[in-house]
Amino acid sequence: MEKLFYELIQVSTGQLDCLSRGPEPEEWQELHEMARHQHMIGICYHGVKQLFEFGLRVPQDLVIDWMAEAETVQESNLVMDQRSVKVLQMMAEQNIRASILMGQGIARDYGELRSLRYPDHIDICTDSSLERLLEVANPINDGYSDSDYRLVHLNQWNDVDVRLHYEIGIGKNPLKNKRIRQWLKKNQELLFVKDGDMVRPSVRLNVILVLIEIYWKFLYQRITLREMTDYFFTLRKVAASGKKGVDYEKILRKIGLLSFAQGVMWVMQEVYGLKEEALVTMPSEHQGSFILKDILAGKHHILHLLMRYPMELLFSRF
Repeated sequence: MEKLFYELIQVSTGQLDCLSRGPEPEEWQELHEMARHQHMIGICYHGVKQLFEFGLRVPQDLVIDWMAEAETVQESNLVMDQRSVKVLQMMAEQNIRASILMGQGIARDYGELRSLRYPDHIDICTDSSLERLLEVANPINDGYSDSDYRLVHLNQWNDVDVRLHYEIGIGKNPLKNKRIRQWLKKNQELLFVKDGDMVRPSVRLNVILVLIEIYWKFLYQRITLREMTDYFFTLRKVAASGKKGVDYEKILRKIGLLSFAQGVMWVMQEVYGLKEEALVTMPSEHQGSFILKDILAGKHHILHLLMRYPMELLFSRF
């Protein structure tokens, strides 16, 4: 079933024309559950529609439910886009430079699939301090703002979490944090690039930024194929626009993420069928199969994680 699911993702993203075989009715049900579990329900529905041309049809009851879920995703994205722009405008009024991180910003690289990306938080990168962001957020948050070591929560809407970042790409390993901060400082201007009604990081910067986010989320939370799909579209976009001599492997080695990146490159090939010329470093099946196994399981095997990333797990205890 995993092979069929990967093929469905590749059909959905334009990497394949058709599945290698037609799924049985119960297999369609399983594919639907996998898509839902991996926050890929909208993207995979696009693939389902593409397969109609080849006579591969989902059972009627299931396709109606799948279509309804995809429409819900589209409606949510419309609202999230509008709110993202509104927060950017609010930051501009406060003379704070701001940019849409991940989420609605990354969705711009999805092309025609933009509205089908499963939405989540609204993450705003700023060039501001914690104290300044609290000044902005407190009146909106009724005098109290929840914050942590890198962001402030803005409770402007009850149905979505808006997060204002005064630090980005910061995890629990101080050694990696220092390297990442230094690299981000050198590339700060690329965080704030105008793109229509939004401001977001440049696609070349996102090659590193999105990977950083995936890394921290993989270690300390949970990632799904939705995050990996973000990276797939980022890599495909930068490959189409030309890398123009950027040595991504050198950057990844410098900030301590080369080994993890090599695993992600393997996932890009295994799940998405991404061509080798779009990769930014050599793939590693050893690292990648470990990452993919955890993603599909929806949880970590803590002993295996400790063996692979002992320093990260050690710092997480403090």
